[in-house]
Amino acid sequence: MIGLVQNELIKIWEKKNSWIFPIILIIALIGGSVLEMKMTPQYKGDDWRAAVQSEITKLEKKLPTAKTEEELMNSEGIFDWEDTKESIEMNIQDYKTNLEKDVSPYTTAWSNMNGMVIGMKSLITLFVVIICAGSVSSEFSDGTIKQLLIRPHKRWRILLSKYIAVLIYTASLIVFLMIVGYLISIAFFGIGSFGDNVRVMGQSGEIIANGGTLFLKMILYYLPGLMLVLSLSFMLSTLFKNQAIAVGVGVFVLFVSSTIGQIIQMLATEYAWLKVLPFPHLDQTIFLFQDKIIETITMPASLGILFIYYALFMIITFWFFQKKDVSI
Repeated sequence: MIGLVQNELIKIWEKKNSWIFPIILIIALIGGSVLEMKMTPQYKGDDWRAAVQSEITKLEKKLPTAKTEEELMNSEGIFDWEDTKESIEMNIQDYKTNLEKDVSPYTTAWSNMNGMVIGMKSLITLFVVIICAGSVSSEFSDGTIKQLLIRPHKRWRILLSKYIAVLIYTASLIVFLMIVGYLISIAFFGIGSFGDNVRVMGQSGEIIANGGTLFLKMILYYLPGLMLVLSLSFMLSTLFKNQAIAVGVGVFVLFVSSTIGQIIQMLATEYAWLKVLPFPHLDQTIFLFQDKIIETITMPASLGILFIYYALFMIITFWFFQKKDVSI
């Protein structure tokens, strides 16, 4: 089995896109960090609390002479909303909240890391879908399936070796994202501390948590949905002999799954059976922000639904490959 897996890994890394994907990740990580630097305030000193207190003092000095938005609107000329009394009061309150919650308002390495997980997980999933959807179908498209099956190995072992190789490649992409993402983050925003609090916005709200721990949870909660999408793409690769069709269908399902999931969440109260469809359960990171999705569905129930679909996809994949005609 080890030899088969090694052979499949060689096939994966021989493809140009297997090397292009990590390069795209690097470019995206650097580009995202550059945008973060330009769009948010930065502070690389040792004591961000002193900097925040200094900002509060400056704003409080401006407050007595600041005019309200209504007063400025009634006056002639163009005004900046940031100079209004309402804006200054809001900024003062935000800074005080930062001090109370012990979370820096400035971008840190770990706040950037948590932001990148949310931003880059779709990119990782897309790369995995492309690799998985072409893993078996490419053998038919290239006409190499017969040479593969004439070896003294059972079909299920050959297919399993392909699946394991895809898992290893997927794991390497995730580890690459974590390591390179951290190096890029500290290059732009300093080393920071694993225990520093960060503020992260999600679809269902905001959380303030330990930056390093939250990042690891983001990765962990991302894996169940990724595994289901991976298994679906691998099944499509087995069902279709044409690589382009397998990849096309896999990418299409990936892009529409989020929209379908949102629609299901809106209709689930009226149609209870929609709760067991896999689409709303693909993003498990939502459980970092709330305890339930779709009314009473908790994380264990959501993971159970994903596992049932995962097992179903795997059974179909191996059963169909065992029975599939290898004539090309």
